[in-house]
Amino acid sequence: MKKMLDRMSMQKRMMIYFAVPLLIIQTAVAAVFYPVLLEKYKNQLDYSREQSVSQAVSFVGSYIHNMEYLAQMVENNGEIHDILSAKEFNGARNLDDQYREFYTLNKAFASLEFSNSLYRFGLYISEDIVYVSNQYYIFPDTRLIMRDDYERMTEYFAMGRDYLAHSEERKDVGSMDTYSMLTLYHQIRDSSGENVLGVCSISIDGERLVQVMENANITSNGLVYLVNAEGEGAVSSNADLFERIGEQASFLLTKGEQAWESVRVGRTVYYADREPIEDTGWQLVALIPESEYNGQFRGLVLSAAVAVVVMMIMIMGASYFLSNYYVGRLKKLSMEMQHLQEGDLNVQLPSIQQGDEVEEVYRNFNFMVGEVRRLLREHFQLGKDARVAELRVLQAQINPHFLYNTLDLINWIAMDYEAEDIEKIAWNLARFYRLSLNHGKDLISIGEEVEHVQVYVNIQKFHYDDAVHLKVEVPEELRSLACLNIILQPFVENAILHGIGERTEIRQCSIVIRVARQGDDILFMVQDDGPGMTQQQMEEATACNIDQIKGGYGVKNINFRIKLCFGEEYGVRYESVLGEGTTAFVLIPAMTIEEAEEKVM
Repeated sequence: MKKMLDRMSMQKRMMIYFAVPLLIIQTAVAAVFYPVLLEKYKNQLDYSREQSVSQAVSFVGSYIHNMEYLAQMVENNGEIHDILSAKEFNGARNLDDQYREFYTLNKAFASLEFSNSLYRFGLYISEDIVYVSNQYYIFPDTRLIMRDDYERMTEYFAMGRDYLAHSEERKDVGSMDTYSMLTLYHQIRDSSGENVLGVCSISIDGERLVQVMENANITSNGLVYLVNAEGEGAVSSNADLFERIGEQASFLLTKGEQAWESVRVGRTVYYADREPIEDTGWQLVALIPESEYNGQFRGLVLSAAVAVVVMMIMIMGASYFLSNYYVGRLKKLSMEMQHLQEGDLNVQLPSIQQGDEVEEVYRNFNFMVGEVRRLLREHFQLGKDARVAELRVLQAQINPHFLYNTLDLINWIAMDYEAEDIEKIAWNLARFYRLSLNHGKDLISIGEEVEHVQVYVNIQKFHYDDAVHLKVEVPEELRSLACLNIILQPFVENAILHGIGERTEIRQCSIVIRVARQGDDILFMVQDDGPGMTQQQMEEATACNIDQIKGGYGVKNINFRIKLCFGEEYGVRYESVLGEGTTAFVLIPAMTIEEAEEKVM
C-alpha cells in the first residue's frame, strides 16, 4: 500500500488522506444509524397502517351502530307497533282493513328510508297475512327460516341480541338482480317483552362499506374484509382474492394479537392485522402482500443509498478542491524554481494572504529572486573586469545562507505536507546550489563536482519522469583532486536537452561520466546516446572568443575558464557520430586543491 501511495502524485495522496477518513466516518455513522432509522420507519409505517385500519373500523362500526339505532326506531314507531300488536292482527279481517294496514306500514317504512337513504328497511311477519309477499318492505318470515344461519339467528334472539349477517337483496321490486348487503335483524316484541311481533331488518349496501375500506388506503394490492365470529366473510375489497383465500379467512382470526404478523395463504406471504368492531362480534381484517409491505422500505433504502452517494461525491469533490488548492500552490513554487534554475531571473510568485507556511515560502522566494536581480544590477554597475564578472557573477551575488535556509524551509514544509516529491526536489536543489556556489570559490573536489552533476540529474528525473539515466565511474583515488567548479553539469544539461527535451519521440536518455588519469592530467569523459553533432556544431560549441561568451556556465564558458586558468593545452573537445551520440572530453591538470588554489587564485 505504501509503495502504491509513493508512486502517486502528491495531489492524489492528499485526496486520499482527506477523503478516506471522512468516508470511514460516513460509513460508520451509516452502519450505526441506518438500522435504527429503518426500524423507526417500519414502526411508523405499521402505526400509520394501524391508524388506517382503526379509521375503517370506526366508520364501519358507526354504520352498524346506526343500523341498531334505526332498528330501535322501527320498534318504537307507534303506527308499526300498533298494527303488529293488535289482537285481531292474526285473525280474520276483511280486505279493507288489511289494505289500510299495508298502506300504513309501507308509508311508515318509506318515511324512515327517505330520512335514512343509505339503508334499506324490511319487515318479516307471518305469511298468513294477505299483503305479505315479496314486497319492497314486507316479507314472509319463511324467508328467514330458509336461511342457512337461521339457527344461529335464533340463538342470538334468545340471548336478546341483534343478529348481523350477510344477505343478498333485490335491487328493485320484481327484479331478479341482487347485490350484497350487510343486514341487521332485530326482533320486535310487544310491550311486555314476551311476545314476538315480527323481525325488522336494516341493510346497507356492501359497496358502501367497500368504499370506506378503500378510502382508508390500507393496501393497494391486498385485501380488506369483514368477518363474523364464526369466520364467515361478508364484505371484501377484492372479491377474487377473498374467494381464493376461502376457508383460510377464518383461520386468520386464530392468529396472535401482534399487529402485522406474517401469515402464509397458499404460496403467498401476507402481513395481517385485525381489529374488532365494538359490540358486534365482527372483525375487520387487512391483508397486505409481502411485496407491497416491503416495497415501501425499498424507497427508504434507495433514498439512503442516494444520500450516501451524494455525500461521497461531496467528500471527493471537497478532497479534490482542497488537495488541488494546496498542491497547486506548491506546484507553482516548483515551476518557478525550475525557471530560476534555468536562469530566468524574472520569475515572480503571486502574493497570497493565507497566513500559512506556504505564504512565508512565497514571500522568501520572491525576496530571494529580487535580491539576486538587485545584486546582479549592482555588480554590473560597478564596472568590474568583464572576465572576472563572467566567472563570479552568480557566486558573488547570491546570499548562500538565505538560499540554503529558504530551500531548507521548502523541504520542511514538503515533509509536513508529506509531499515526498517536492521534498526530494528541494533537497537536491539545495545541494545543487551548495555545490554550485561553493562559498564563492572556483575550485571544488572531483567528488563534489560529480555529486553536483548527480543532484542535477536527480532534479531532472522529476521533470522527465525518470527518463534520465546517469552512470558515473570515478576511481576513489581521484575524488579528492581539484577541478574547476561546474565543468561537467552543462554537458549533462545539453545531453538531456537535445536528447529528450527537444524530441518527443525519445523516451529516455543515458549518460555516462568517466574520470581517468593520464600522466599528470585528469580526463573527464561525458558520453550520451543523443542525436550527435556535426563538425561545425562541435567547433562552434568549443569556440573561446571572449566576444561570443555571453555569460553563465555554458560549454564555451567552461572551455574559456579552463584555458584561462590552466593554459591553452587544456580545455574541451568533442567526438560525435550523428544518430548515435556524443562524447565530450574535458582535460585539466591533476592537482590537489591546495596546489590548484596557488595556481588559480
